[in-house]
Amino acid sequence: MTQRELEILAGIAVGQQNRVIAARLGLSQQTVKNHGVAILRKLRVTNGTAAVVVALRRGWLRLSDLRVEQRGARREVA
Repeated sequence: MTQRELEILAGIAVGQQNRVIAARLGLSQQTVKNHGVAILRKLRVTNGTAAVVVALRRGWLRLSDLRVEQRGARREVA
């Protein structure tokens, strides 16, 4: 997994839409979509939820590091 793929996967983990991930990372929506397809292929899964589970189990993502914007305030995802 590349660093960029992990950044996109973190967005997926907190439920962000591709357009939000794209804006946050300064990418096009199509680029985010392409990375998403690559992530699924590399992890041999069929959806984003399964990809996040694999990444958490392998230690690539940690729940304590994931943050999501909600109503203008940042909060941790528990």
